[in-house]
Amino acid sequence: MPRIIPILIIAFLLQACAKQGMPSGGPKDTAPPKVLAVTPENKTTNFNATGFSISFDEYVVLKDAENNILVSPPLKNKPEYRTKGKSIVVRLADSMQSNTTYIFQFNNAIADFNEGNLIESYSYVLSTGSFIDSMSISGKVRDAQLQKPREETISVWLFTKEQHATLLQSLNDTSAKPPTPSYATRCNKDGSFAFNYIRPGIYHIVALVDDDKNMQIGLSESVAFIDSTVIAVPMKKADSTSADSSLAARPIDTSQVTTTVLNIFTPATERQRLTSSNFTAAGKVRITSLQSLEKPQIVSPNEEIFWHINDNRDTITLWTLREKCDSLSLMVSDPTGINDTLRLRWRPKKGKTGPSLESMQIDKTGMKLSTTKLHYFDTLALLFSNPINPSRCLSDSTVTVLRLKDSSLFKCNTVCDSGQMKIIIAGHFQQGENYTLRIPAGTFHDIYGNANDSLSATINVSKAEEYGNLNLTVDNSSNDAIIVELLDENNKVSQRKTLTGNGKLEFPHLKPAKYRIRATIDSNNNGKWDTGNFGKQQQPERVVFHPQTLDIRANWDFNETLTIK
Repeated sequence: MPRIIPILIIAFLLQACAKQGMPSGGPKDTAPPKVLAVTPENKTTNFNATGFSISFDEYVVLKDAENNILVSPPLKNKPEYRTKGKSIVVRLADSMQSNTTYIFQFNNAIADFNEGNLIESYSYVLSTGSFIDSMSISGKVRDAQLQKPREETISVWLFTKEQHATLLQSLNDTSAKPPTPSYATRCNKDGSFAFNYIRPGIYHIVALVDDDKNMQIGLSESVAFIDSTVIAVPMKKADSTSADSSLAARPIDTSQVTTTVLNIFTPATERQRLTSSNFTAAGKVRITSLQSLEKPQIVSPNEEIFWHINDNRDTITLWTLREKCDSLSLMVSDPTGINDTLRLRWRPKKGKTGPSLESMQIDKTGMKLSTTKLHYFDTLALLFSNPINPSRCLSDSTVTVLRLKDSSLFKCNTVCDSGQMKIIIAGHFQQGENYTLRIPAGTFHDIYGNANDSLSATINVSKAEEYGNLNLTVDNSSNDAIIVELLDENNKVSQRKTLTGNGKLEFPHLKPAKYRIRATIDSNNNGKWDTGNFGKQQQPERVVFHPQTLDIRANWDFNETLTIK
């Protein structure tokens, strides 16, 4: 009994300790570092120091200072940035211009050491003269086609009239040195930008996705500009609610973003050309082009050929009627700027043992059904890998279609499409009905005599009430030709219509989803959107969006008006 008592006491003490638990440690620190002091003070005039330091209330780290810290006006040599205890020390690598206001923008460059909480924006301003410049220019940059901010980092520059003239000259004359912009900044995530603390003046604005970070406009880099100059206006006074507003970490003022909008575009730097042409099988050739073809012409002096172009009009598949053709001469032309003579031969790849001509096999017909879920307003078709020989198609009675609910025979006709790459199964399929399709082997033959394999499939037909319809009234005061497109949530074109002047457009059979209406002002009437050219000061073709995103619902008719001023 005496031995049991100590054991019970120990067990009781252990249980009491277990109930104590571990201290939680308090809430997680989510606050960014606070600025305590700056030496010399922010907005110092007659600045002649070799650098400055910023002290914080905790230890800090620098995040990608090379890209996240921006100095405006740009310095010839980049400053040195380093941390020292709870401070950031900046050493200037070269002297600055006299009587000039500089702004050091620490955007997402400063974080606390422990939790990595970022100061989203902090600016240090100094002047080498007797006063701080107080003018501002602001605006937005948006994608020229999608009319929304780009995801890439976009640099924005200000040039004087003289600098802008030199810039344009340097694009056409490689011996001319491009100028350094007077001021530089970057866009925020929403595409807005602001130049603050700049001197009074008239400027040109240029925006650029500066991929190589050399502060020069590359031929293939996305660029934006406005046709006119802009005048700097007085800055909006900063909020001074803090005890020392000059030390407060405040973002660059973007409150004056109003009408200055730049449409950024990627220039068409390469001229139209054929990018590849080669045999892919016996008697089969693939030809690709850099840009879409308009009205291609293909002639072979020695072979009978058949060819087909894809929906994007940048890939041509060509067949010779001679099965074992291993060499071919072609003359290819198109109004987009192509006029080529091709001499093609089947060649194994270097360093590899390629197939011989005797072992090359023609593709089988590759017959497949276009869909098993048929839109009630659409057509059912059989798709083929090679052109079909219409003279070797069996009668319509060979293709059997049965209505599932009563196994009754459904009457249909088979029609070879003019492109000879598909067979249309024509018939009045009833909404909401299900059908069984059966096609025996050997029903169709391609131009090489290959026969199809047998096919059996169930077809489900949709109903009209599963779709919505859009009736669009276009008020086009420009009277130019326009291309009106419906874009889905992935910015893919769902339907496309063209119109000149005012009018009404119908977009029927829309799947329930969210859509945006985009209108392209087709000023040269070539049926497509054309990009711009900075060197020629040519803007991209104008794009206008309906102000609202449409939520199309099933079995609804929607009426909207698109105004183009």
